[in-house]
Amino acid sequence: MSRKAIAIAVIAVWVTGLALLYRRNSTRTPEQGLTEAGLRVSPATYYYTLQQGEKQVGAASSAIDTSKTRVISVDFVRGEIPVGKQVLRLEARSEARFTRGLRLRDFMIRAVGGVTPFTLRGVMQEGEEKTLRITTETKGERPITQEAVATKPVFVPTMSPLLLMLTKNPRVGDTARVAIFDPLSRGLREVTIRIEADSLFLVADSAGFDSTSGRWLKAHQDSVRGWRITGKASPLTAWVDASGRLLAASEPGGVSLARTAFELAFGNWRIDHPASPGTAAPPPVERRRR
Repeated sequence: MSRKAIAIAVIAVWVTGLALLYRRNSTRTPEQGLTEAGLRVSPATYYYTLQQGEKQVGAASSAIDTSKTRVISVDFVRGEIPVGKQVLRLEARSEARFTRGLRLRDFMIRAVGGVTPFTLRGVMQEGEEKTLRITTETKGERPITQEAVATKPVFVPTMSPLLLMLTKNPRVGDTARVAIFDPLSRGLREVTIRIEADSLFLVADSAGFDSTSGRWLKAHQDSVRGWRITGKASPLTAWVDASGRLLAASEPGGVSLARTAFELAFGNWRIDHPASPGTAAPPPVERRRR
């Protein structure tokens, strides 16, 4: 066979391969996209400071644990946030369990502090149509149960970017349609999340204790690429990394959140609030029987 014939054959194989790849990607079902994203989820825990202006008003953590059959997301926040002339003291914990294919199974959100303690429980029910059964338990009141029909994949807010970021290489303009559970309305909101921009962030990944100031200070930082995620009519501005995990967020009220080292978040918060019980660390991921 001549060189020309070999070259033509190689080009033909290459073009055919590209065509098959395009066809596979363009005909991928939403369920296949979820499964692909779920298999790419890696366990990791990140820590954050809550700021209002230059003042730290709280600390937070976000953890994901995985097994062969489950993805478990645990979010925790503790803070004292000035609201007018008052200070809202709040501690909240959220745990959501998904299949390895990122299909929500159930979740629990519990909040205490300057609000009437309450617990939200949600359970996905399979049938002719998927419904989310939501139960609100408030101290001193009878539980209230309601249902919401789910026509799109359901996520808790911190997990929703995973579908957008893990199904393919993220690019500005990419979108994904999801249903997000809204703790305020106790219902589902179908939204289109979109990548609006990308940028580099400098994130503190270690800290050292400074005996002079009596506080933890940044010891080292690393550069992390982030993508700005928005949803229609959402007042929140959020940045996530390539794995869909939160890097930073802000809202019009002036409260912002930024990823940092554990000591800078919970260590300094404990120093500023020594009388507050349990401020040393957030609760760990609870491993349940699978």
